[in-house]
Amino acid sequence: MLDAITSNDGVSVVLGTCTGMETIPTTIDDDDDNDDGEMKVTGVRYQPRSSSSDEDKEVEEQIIKADVVVISAGPWSCKAEDWFQGSNVQLPMEGIKSTSIVWKQPEQLENDGGVDATALFCGEDDRFQTHLEVYPRPDGTIYICGIGGSDYITKDELKDGAFRETISANEARVQAASNSFKELSTIYKNKGELDRSQACMRPCPPDALPYMGHIPNYTNAYINAGHNCWGIAWAPGAGKVMSELILDGKAQSINIDPF
Repeated sequence: MLDAITSNDGVSVVLGTCTGMETIPTTIDDDDDNDDGEMKVTGVRYQPRSSSSDEDKEVEEQIIKADVVVISAGPWSCKAEDWFQGSNVQLPMEGIKSTSIVWKQPEQLENDGGVDATALFCGEDDRFQTHLEVYPRPDGTIYICGIGGSDYITKDELKDGAFRETISANEARVQAASNSFKELSTIYKNKGELDRSQACMRPCPPDALPYMGHIPNYTNAYINAGHNCWGIAWAPGAGKVMSELILDGKAQSINIDPF
């Protein structure tokens, strides 16, 4: 996806840590038809991600000029409370650090037509404290989540950058999920091989509703974050709505008042 995006002129991906916004007051003389007294973002301040060769060097803060800014930083979006002075925006957030695993396709299944393309949503397995969700993939691997035992990360910890750079699987939960999964299939129990384990941080507002819309008192700043585990499914709709807000000034596709 990044290769496709960056092949177009004028589009680039910058890796770094946002540290704040450059802003100016809007005036009634601006070209935009905005209320006097609001603020406008002119740039995003950030600390560039250092390369392995520059780890010991102090990297200077830089600025990306901006016509429009969209905050879409998963659970770490709550840091935007500190970036937009005077907006009084409140973004309560909890991060849920969840482990998942991927299993290789056993040779027996590969020679027998491959893994069946059926997702399984299992009930609670009290032996291992799991509630597995099992998703076969087109390449024959199987992705498994619903492992249980997730860690809950507070907003203050997220604001301090907890797990922003690196996040590792909980090996105890990897073993529990593997044991539970092997009870579902004699093939995987006898011939299965774990491909990899991993973890992610899910962004969870307290009411389970995402944050979508204008940043108050700013003419060109928006937020689109906090979609919990549904972001990957809601992304096309959320992207369309945000484009409507930015280009047309109003969401047309759905009513985003609840968000």
